[in-house]
Amino acid sequence: MDAVSFDPYDLERLRLTLEGAVRVRRPSEFYLWAQGALQSFLPHETLMCVFDGGPAGEAPIEIFSRAVLAPEAEAALRAQSDGIRLALRGHWQRQGQRPCVLPWPAPAGGEALVHGVGGVSALSPCLFVFLGMPVAAGPREHYLAELLLPHLYMALLRQRQTVPQAGAATGLSARQRQVLEGVRGGKTNAQIAGDLGISPVTVKHHIQQALRKLSVNNRAAAAAVTSSLEEAGRV
Repeated sequence: MDAVSFDPYDLERLRLTLEGAVRVRRPSEFYLWAQGALQSFLPHETLMCVFDGGPAGEAPIEIFSRAVLAPEAEAALRAQSDGIRLALRGHWQRQGQRPCVLPWPAPAGGEALVHGVGGVSALSPCLFVFLGMPVAAGPREHYLAELLLPHLYMALLRQRQTVPQAGAATGLSARQRQVLEGVRGGKTNAQIAGDLGISPVTVKHHIQQALRKLSVNNRAAAAAVTSSLEEAGRV
């Protein structure tokens, strides 16, 4: 890949873009960030996020567009989600799981920039498709897609998480809340066990029970949910 350079102004905008991604918690915040700060580095008309899996009831495709999509066009995309996912993933994998472009049919037309996240721990694989870019994606856009992907992905996950009602949070035992506090601090099960004077196996059991009570499927999501509830004064 050709060298990509940034002037001081670009670097400051990049810093603000990354900081903005960390603050995303709600769908409206994700939309504003994707159509604002992200646009300054990867301009596009429509961002399509295609999940390979995830919690039951969550849409396999999320669409964020500057323009209002025709209802029939959006319905067609959602109806074809399985075929789109398989085609995109096959193309992306053949390109070495690196940012790549591929022709995109009408109504968007032109080329799409595609990059994604494979299976990582308990997190859902996801592909991002940038449609309606004003210029053909070159080395700079490929580099920025690689650089911004982790921040884009985590912001998307946070806004997809459904915060449970207060009853679910109060269903956590005192010990489960202590364990999740350790998880939020980035500690391993062994470290949490040492802090609390219990075994790592017991820590794992408490985490599994907490996941079920909070209706989430991984420890990172549990930590994020309890943090949000604490900020709202509900835990």
